[in-house]
Amino acid sequence: MAHYFGFVPSDKLKVLVKEAEQVVASNETVDYYPYRDALTHQTARDLIDNLLVGLVEITPNPERKASMQKIVITVEKTADTLLNILLGKENNEEVLPSFHFLRDHATFIDNDGVTRVGFKLSEADGQLIDKGFSAITPDHVDVKAFKTALETMNDQTLTHFISRYAETLKLGMIKRKSVPVAKAAIDKGMSMALNKLLPDLPDSSLNRLANYYRPFIVEKSE
Repeated sequence: MAHYFGFVPSDKLKVLVKEAEQVVASNETVDYYPYRDALTHQTARDLIDNLLVGLVEITPNPERKASMQKIVITVEKTADTLLNILLGKENNEEVLPSFHFLRDHATFIDNDGVTRVGFKLSEADGQLIDKGFSAITPDHVDVKAFKTALETMNDQTLTHFISRYAETLKLGMIKRKSVPVAKAAIDKGMSMALNKLLPDLPDSSLNRLANYYRPFIVEKSE
């Protein structure tokens, strides 16, 4: 059995995926890069919504909730800035590797036959995340193990959708160097959100949070 991280794409992302697939499959004499750019931006928004919205909604303290909402806005702006730097006008041949990555390495079909945006986790990371999520139950709470699981899930997701995806882009040296810097900034924002939230949550809220994130980890046969 293998572990995957993945979420059901938003309706907007589904439409953009379908449009991009149709354009590439039809060999239309149009520029591909606007479709690639729109698809990439929406994938980033979907990721942020899925990874951070649960943290904000579960926060019981109004002041802390407002603070976390600011962090989400910062992460969104950082991601948009990075993508605006990396993406741009390219010929269709140069754009195809990005389409192929999003199609072949950033989606999978879950056990119910639903296509998700996501990727296969390493065996070690999958087991660590599964163990951490299982450490939160109504009868027992291990915040340390749960936090480690969330940090691992976030880090692997950023690595896949930023670092690995950036390898498909035709970038100069300066733009290439901006990728790890931006990834670190986004990772810092997500870590701040966890560090602000988890220490103050009662066991009941931790269980709600664990239940929110568990569906993102799918175990399926190879």
